[in-house]
Formats: sequence, C-alpha cells, structure tokens
Amino acid sequence: MNTIIELLLGVFAVDKTRRGFLAGMAACAGGALSAGSANSTVAPRSKSVISNAANISRLRKGGSANSNDPWVEIDAQAFRNNVREVSRMAGGTPIMAPVKNNAYGLGDTVVGPLLASMPEVSRLACVRVSEGLALRAAGVRKPILNMSEVTEEEIEELVLNDIEITCWLDDAGERLDRVAKRLGKPIPVHFFIDTGLNREGMPYDRALPWMQDLARRPSVKVAGIYTMFIHDIEHDKVQLMRFNRLIAEARKEDIPLGLVHASPSYTTFYLPEARFDSVRSATALFGLYPDANAVSMADLKYVWRLRARIVRLEQLQRGETVGFGPKYTVEKPTTLALLPVGSTDGYPSSAVNNCKVMIGDHLYPVVGSMSSAHTIVDVSEKPDVSIGDVATLVDPDHKEIEPRAVAKQAGIGHYSLMSRLNALLPRKLV
Repeated sequence: MNTIIELLLGVFAVDKTRRGFLAGMAACAGGALSAGSANSTVAPRSKSVISNAANISRLRKGGSANSNDPWVEIDAQAFRNNVREVSRMAGGTPIMAPVKNNAYGLGDTVVGPLLASMPEVSRLACVRVSEGLALRAAGVRKPILNMSEVTEEEIEELVLNDIEITCWLDDAGERLDRVAKRLGKPIPVHFFIDTGLNREGMPYDRALPWMQDLARRPSVKVAGIYTMFIHDIEHDKVQLMRFNRLIAEARKEDIPLGLVHASPSYTTFYLPEARFDSVRSATALFGLYPDANAVSMADLKYVWRLRARIVRLEQLQRGETVGFGPKYTVEKPTTLALLPVGSTDGYPSSAVNNCKVMIGDHLYPVVGSMSSAHTIVDVSEKPDVSIGDVATLVDPDHKEIEPRAVAKQAGIGHYSLMSRLNALLPRKLV
C-alpha cells in the first residue's frame, strides 16, 4: 500500500489536474467499475473515472466497528418516511432529490444511493462535478442533473458518466458545439432560467431567443428547463408567473423543453401549482421544515446522529485545570470523560456549557473548553460509565439532544449543524 501511495503522489506532482490524478489511480490500482443509467452504455473513459473515484475512497477507509473515531449515523427509515411525506405533499409528483454539498453534510455516497433506491425518487441532482461522479461510483443508476455551470472539460466528464448538465451563459451554444464534436454525440442540457433570484440562470426576459438558438443546434439535446425560487410566497408567485409565460412562449415556438421542474421544499408545501413534472425537494427529505407553520402539514423525521466513544476517564481535584490556556478550573472533585470529537468534526465549540450528551440513559453536560478533536463531559453526577462507552451528542430520538435542540442551545441553525459535519467522518447507515 505504501508503494501505491508513493506512486500516486508522484503522478499527482507531475499532473495536478483531476484527470491526471485519476489516470494515475488507474495505472496504480488497475481495474474498472462501470456505472451509468440502466438503459445507457458508458464509454470506457467514464469507467476509468468511476473506478478511480472508488479507489480513492478506499485509500481512506476509517470507521471500523472497533475504531475510536467519532461517526455519523444515517437513519434509513427516517429518510424513507420523509420521502413518503414529500411525495404525499406533492400529490405523487416524482421527486428529484438534490444531494448537493455532500448531501447537506451527511455524505452523498451514503445518502445518494439510499434515496435513489426509493420508487418516489425519479432522479438526483448535485452542484459539483465531483458529486455526480461520486454518486455514479457509489452505484447510482438513476438520472443525475448537475445544477451548475461547468467548463468544457467538465461537460465532457459529465456526459461520459451519463450526467445531464445545466447551462445559462450566452456562449453556451459555442461551448456545447465544441464538446459535442469531440464526443460525437449531442449534449443533454437543462435550461436554467433566472426568474428573480438574480444569482444564477439566464434572465427570463432574454431567455427565449437563447433557448431557440440552443434547441436548433445538433450539439444540444434539450433535457429540461427549471428555475429557482427565493422562498417568499408573494415573490415566488411572481417568479412562477414569469416562468409559466416563458414556457408558453417556448411551446408556441415549438422549442422542446424536456422535464419541467421548479419546486423546492418551500414551494412543495406552499405553492402546489409549481410542481410541474418533478419536485426538486431537498431539505424536507432531510427532516427540515421550511418554517414553523409547516410542522402541522407533514410528519418529517430527523435523519442523523453524531456519536463517539469515551476514550479517557479521570477524577480531578479542586483547583486543577483542563485544556489549553487553561480556560477551565474545577471547583470540587470532578470526574471528566474525554470524547474524541471536536470542532473540526462539526460539533460546535459553543456547545460548551450549553449542550449535553447522552451516555447510557443519562444526560451529562459539556464543560471546559473544546479543541479541534476533543470534547470534555462532566460525568460526576452519575459516574458509572466506562472507557469505550458510546456517547451520543446528537440524536433525533431524545428531545434534549435532537438536532434542532442542540443547534438552538449552541446558538446556530439546524441546517448549519448538519452541513458542517466533517466530510471525513465515517457514515454508518442504520
């Protein structure tokens, strides 16, 4: 293994591009793992990319049953519940499940295949080329849409891995022509229309001639059209009106549109007329309501836990200090437990003196000071704990440490708590 890693580092030093690194992986590791949609043939180059993505993950395994590393548990049943609830809210409209930003912190190569296995989910979406490739490497066969503008090289990578692309820039046609010529086939494209978010997309008021131009090109296969709402109901209604008007004008001009989609979780709850062909609900699948009023409209479940094992137990005497600084002095004989999880793992440093963790069936306060990889817990109240015992820092089954409660106690948002989880922590599907 050391020899392989040395060879990889040598290859990476010569060619620091992703493709050069992956090619080096192929030369050193060998083998190929093909993946694509159920009814497509993936080119040999695609197999190389996917195989190497899988091999990269093997170089950093981690998370064995006997490890002291902290870990994130992904609740498969909670995800299934949320998918059913979103499907019900959407009147059975197929779901496009975004697993962007490493599945909002929970791990795209775990969450992606899980969501793809559910019949209500017709396709996945991502915002990074690496995410789409990782999903294919993890075995996802359903359609995947990459929702960001990408370079010509990345367009080629995505198409070779049977991943649909998004475009919105004025020069999209010229770039697609060049890539299609190299690949010898048209590029599946979703038009991204900016109806008022003013962040990404082709502005709606000049989109029609741009769409006409792209649709006429042999290099383009129109696979879909979509917009992004701002999550304010009155503004969203205006955006929907603009989007509907553009769709009507495009159909009059016989411009193919493919899959029409627009609805994130917020509008899935509050704007049913925005469902179109697919709802692009994301955060609701992860157990997050769009606002407090939505709680009575669906029964969503939290989908993750954060756990670690006790790795040290010591009794300190009055006056002894703990950690760098020192920042914490015990005022009486105190038994402290050390957990190997800290701020770089995503557990907020503001949990100190605000949050508790569960060991066995008892809650213990987080005290002292938190480091990048350590949390200190005062177990003096009920010190019948042992090294190796599991401590649960976040758990949807216990009100005091459920994700929203921990986030509130730590002074951050629930989404932030989840999305900040270290991508290198092991993810365990339960």
